Amino acid sequence: MTKAPTSGTSSSADPTSSATDASPSSDPSSSSGSTSIAPAAPSAESTAAVWKTFTDRRHSVRFELPQDWTVQQDADGPAAGAMNIVIKDPDGQRLATLATGISGLGGACAEEQMRPYTVLASIPMDVPSTATDAQAVSPRFVYRLIQGTNSFYASYGITDHAAGANGTACLIYNTVTGPSIGIYMFGDALQLTPGGRTFNTIAEAQKYMLSAEFQNIQRMITSLKITA
Repeated sequence: MTKAPTSGTSSSADPTSSATDASPSSDPSSSSGSTSIAPAAPSAESTAAVWKTFTDRRHSVRFELPQDWTVQQDADGPAAGAMNIVIKDPDGQRLATLATGISGLGGACAEEQMRPYTVLASIPMDVPSTATDAQAVSPRFVYRLIQGTNSFYASYGITDHAAGANGTACLIYNTVTGPSIGIYMFGDALQLTPGGRTFNTIAEAQKYMLSAEFQNIQRMITSLKITA
């Protein structure tokens, strides 16, 4: 598993590419003692200027989001006693789902179904988790991608489990198991699967991390508080 810096605002080099050469210039036309300076790493775009707080007292959930984003009840409707809301940008694009009381997860993968995966961002979060099995980790926001035949498929969300052993995985869920609200998610997809957010290279997926959209999403998800 290739692991990028934990800060979502960083963009490390594509692990498959060579490092930038910042050694003294070998250009014979340059003056003696001159050096070539590596270009500065691109910086992340700014997040929204104005934010608001969404609170669901019934489920003891709250989080921040940009002022012009909206929160809507999912048309599919939640399970009894659970919540299932979607967050959209001003254009109506669905950016994330926050759902509790999730069920029906699990399964097994055949060896030929395992694919290399990469963690591009991993930020610890202060949310409840009861996971104690061998693959359990402290809850965190993650941005991960899995390698397909010709592309990379990425997804962001929260998790309290490592994706897989030895840098390969098949069933990658964006979920955390809580003590009172059951299995819950806050991300763009319940499971990282082919056909979702697609990039041609790891570098493209890293570039998306610098966008204002991703920066806003990361801030929103990591602001999640569950007090139940």
